Amino acid sequence: MAELKYDFTACIVSGGVELPGRIESAREEYSRTCGEYFDYLSGKLGKPSFTESACGFVLLDNLLKKNGIDRRNLEIMRNSDGRPCIINRSDVDFSVSHSEGAALVCVATGADAEVGADIQRVRSYSREHMEKLARSFMDAAELTGFLTSEDRERYFYTAWTRREALFKRSGSYHGLNGKPEAVRMHGKFVTGTITSCGNLYYYSISLPDEDD
Repeated sequence: MAELKYDFTACIVSGGVELPGRIESAREEYSRTCGEYFDYLSGKLGKPSFTESACGFVLLDNLLKKNGIDRRNLEIMRNSDGRPCIINRSDVDFSVSHSEGAALVCVATGADAEVGADIQRVRSYSREHMEKLARSFMDAAELTGFLTSEDRERYFYTAWTRREALFKRSGSYHGLNGKPEAVRMHGKFVTGTITSCGNLYYYSISLPDEDD
């Protein structure tokens, strides 16, 4: 597999009167095929999810410009799962994720580019509830690691975001309600944390390895 390059950024979601105008002004800098995607974003105006989606787009727009990608030649549409994706180029892919006040975007470039990203805010789960959730989405190996880990919270959110990110990259989304064996855990992962305004977020980025 040819070298795959990736770049990512995150932000704390904040509202602003400039966001609707930012989206509409950017519309002219993309191909007309992206119109449905922009209509989808603008259609959220006034809804609680608008700010998260708008901030996600701003991050994406900035990353595309930073990496020298000509946005006028990109055709972005939403797939059957509602995920926005580039349909006319196999050398550029991106993934957007939001979680209760934070947004994360990753852009990958290279032959047959693939990427999936996920971010999750740490919730105040009891030990019992966290274990119940872990049993619902972890495979046998992950669950053993979780039950024996000295830092269950870190293990839990790392496993959660990795699985979600891989689901997004694979294009076969099942979410945490899917069977653990639905998608074999594979590839490379970039993981980390973000702390802001008293909240802790875990994130993972899923990338293909040489065997993918």
